[in-house]
This record gives sequence, C-alpha cells and structure tokens, in this order.
Amino acid sequence: MGLLTSPLALGGIAFAAIVVFNLYAGSVQRKKYAALGAGPPPIVATKFFGLNIIIQMFKAVRTHRFYHWTKEMLEDYNHTMELRMVGQQLIMTDDPENIKAIQDTQFWDVAKSEEQHEIFKHILGDAIFAMNGEEWKAEVLLYRAHMARIRDTDWEVTERHTQNAFKLLEQDGSDGFDVIDRLQLDIVTEVFCGDSTNSLTSDQQPFRNAMETLQKIASFRQLLGRVGVMLDDKWIAPRAVKFIDDYQDAFAGKAFARSEKPQDARTMCLIDDLIAKGKGREDIKNAVTSTLLAGKDPSTTTMAFGFYEIAKTPHVYARMVAEVKEHIGFDRLPVMADLHKLKFIKMVIKENLRQHHPLGFNARVAVRDITLPRGGGPDGKSPVAVLKGTQIIYGLLSLQHRNDLGIDDVNVWRPERWETWKPGNQWEYVPFNHGPRICIGQVFANFQMEYFLARLCQEFESVTLLPESPSQEGLVKLELNTKMAHPIYAKCVRRTKG
Repeated sequence: MGLLTSPLALGGIAFAAIVVFNLYAGSVQRKKYAALGAGPPPIVATKFFGLNIIIQMFKAVRTHRFYHWTKEMLEDYNHTMELRMVGQQLIMTDDPENIKAIQDTQFWDVAKSEEQHEIFKHILGDAIFAMNGEEWKAEVLLYRAHMARIRDTDWEVTERHTQNAFKLLEQDGSDGFDVIDRLQLDIVTEVFCGDSTNSLTSDQQPFRNAMETLQKIASFRQLLGRVGVMLDDKWIAPRAVKFIDDYQDAFAGKAFARSEKPQDARTMCLIDDLIAKGKGREDIKNAVTSTLLAGKDPSTTTMAFGFYEIAKTPHVYARMVAEVKEHIGFDRLPVMADLHKLKFIKMVIKENLRQHHPLGFNARVAVRDITLPRGGGPDGKSPVAVLKGTQIIYGLLSLQHRNDLGIDDVNVWRPERWETWKPGNQWEYVPFNHGPRICIGQVFANFQMEYFLARLCQEFESVTLLPESPSQEGLVKLELNTKMAHPIYAKCVRRTKG
C-alpha cells in the first residue's frame, strides 16, 4: 500500500496540514493584533471545536431563553466576549460604548455581511434592510418619505382595523398577541403596500405562518455565521419559501396593475411610489416583505407586551384610562394633538421599549481590521481588536437590562420610573437605534402604539390577565425580532356608553 493510499498516512498528512495552517493563521492574527495595539476580547472556553456552544445556543433558542443565556455569559466576561465555533469567530457585546461605535462613530467600519444577505434572502431579498453603503443611503431617502410621516388617510385605515381587532379581543379565548399581530399586518399592508391582508376577518394565516417559519430558521442560521449559510431555507422549509415567493409575486402584480392607472403622488403608497420611480418586479417583491417586517414586527412586540403588562397591573391601566378621559373623553376619536397630551401613555410605551426591546439583538461584520472601545483588560475597559470578516452581535435587550447602569429594579416593568428617571446617556437606552441607521419608521410606530392604547382605554373599562395566561417573564421568541413566547389571554370588558 503506497503512502498516498494508506488511510493512516492520509490522516496523518491531513492532521499535519491542519496544525501547520493553524500555526500560520495564529501567526498572522498575532501580527494583526500587534498592528492594532489591542488583543481579542475574552474568549469563551469551548469543547469539540465549539460544538458544545452550538448545542447550548440551540437549546437556549428553542426554550426561548437565548436572551438569558447571552446575558449571563456577557456578565461573566465584562460585557464583551468572543465565541469560537467550528473554525470561526463571533464577538458578542452589550457594552454601550461598543454599541455607540457600531451604530455611529465607527458606522462605516462595519456592515451587513454577505452571510446575512444570503441567510435572509428569502425574507429581505435585496431591499433596503439588506443594503450597505451608498446603495443604502439612496434607498433610505425613498423609504423615509413614506415611513417618517402620518398621512390623513392613515387615521381612517388604523381606526377601521382597530375596530376589527377590538371585536376579537372581547371574545373569550382570544390570544391578545395574535390579534395585535394581525392588526399591525392589516394596517401596514394597506398603508405601505396599498392592499390590506384583512387577516383579522379571515381564519387563514398562511403568510404569517410561512414568515414565522423562515424567521426562526434564519435567526438561528445567523448565529452560526458562515456555517449557517450552508443550511439553505429551500431544503429546510421549501413550502414556506415557495409561499413567500408566491405571496410577494401576487402583491407585486396588484401594485403594477395599479401603476397603469393615473395616481396622485401625494396619496401614493410606498410600493406604488417605488414603481413610479422605476423599481423592477424583483425590487418590489423584496420591498413588500421588508416593509411588512420593519413596519409590523417591532410595533407588534411593543404593543403586545404593553397589553400583557397592563393586564397584569390594573392600577397602571386605571391611570391610563383617567388620562384619556381627561384629555380626549370616550365619545370621539383621538387626533394628533390629543396623542401629544398623553404623557403617561408615552411612559408606558417607553417602559415597554426598555423592558421588552423589539429588536433584541443585531449583527454586523467588520469590513476592515478595527478596534472597539471596550472589552479588553482585566476590567473590560480597554479596547479590543476585531479582525476583518468577524461577525459582531450586539445585544440591545441585555444592554437595557444591565443592573449597573443606574436602575436598581431593572427587571421590573414600572412606567412611573420615567417621571423621575432618565438614562445616563442615549447609548444606555436605544429603542429605535441611533446614528445613521436610526429607525426610519419610528414616527409611524409611535403613532400606532399611542393610538392603539388610547383607543383601548376608550373602548374597554377593564383589561385583566386570566389565570390560564402563561407567564412571559424573561422569555422571548427569537424570530429576527424578539417576540412573545406564549399567547396572552385576558378578559376585556367593554365600556357601557350612553
């Protein structure tokens, strides 16, 4: 048996090659660290090439405890750490100075990665939320023109679908999260896409089911970086992929059919405006799902957690009702001037965004060798090196649950805190991101949240969590955004009028 045909010899050659490659790679890394004047953050001990970490991560995601898993490890490693799994590096941080660097002061040193684009291609495609650089800057101007304002017609659309939602909320056995999610889906599809899904009046939810399936898969794949790219949605969930593609195509077809008729530019929806500006069919298909996710999921999460929390705390709901009664009354619909007066309801929303951040986690990749401000040294206060191509995941939810940033009862939902407390700086409370990539839809999102809570107070005398409603404390479902882990069952009693 020759040298190159002996299994033992081939194994030895392969092992030697791996050792030589690792020694060479280590030498290259050390030179890069020396050039940057900083080393990597603390490295989490792993076994079997990091497979033990992957198993822990999968278990945490499956049991809705990923946030707890990351938070506990970050606390042990001075809030910035490096995970090494199957040959790749992943940095995690919830340090406010590092988040500031990623979102603002070193914005152009990081980007959405090619791996992210590939993993989320069946959800986001090539639309704005997957773009980088000059392409992103040009696209954001088109979206901001629609998402950063409230049109007169948005009020009627929102009220019509809100009434449908309230009919379901007062029914025994209804799931508050499900109703609120459908409410936002119906509003967003009509406002931005020109055609509502009307899911509140339909028993079929194929779009939501398919999208939730792909979001779950993509969120876990993202944590695996380059390894996650190999786990293609097409063979993990082929039916969901096909349904989303068909759904996008149907929406695009309706939009292009509308474009053949004269339209008033002042009342044109986002999708119609993109067509008028020359976007092609694939662009419109991608824009549909990107808009639905960006416009629906964050508001849904915040409104649903708010509904859950006020159902648990009758004194908070009573104060909200009193505020609405004082400034609006129960017999007419709110207008924008009314919403501006609802100071306590705004506190409720702020506390929801603090306690239950809808984004939770976000990811970027270093486009060059860089340093982040903190995470190195014995106290974690020195800079750390991040080499080109390294994925960085930063935790906004765990950031806002750190007990060393000025809140003693950080895990307690208490809207009243906003009467006297404020964050130490803007990077300790990041509800809509900061920097160039600040959320372009926050005006619309705040409108939706304020209007829903104001109308809830007008229509319902009481909202009370039922004993059979599962506890949501500390649990989040990771589906691109952080969502509620369980249904919400509450008794909603209509107000007697007249």
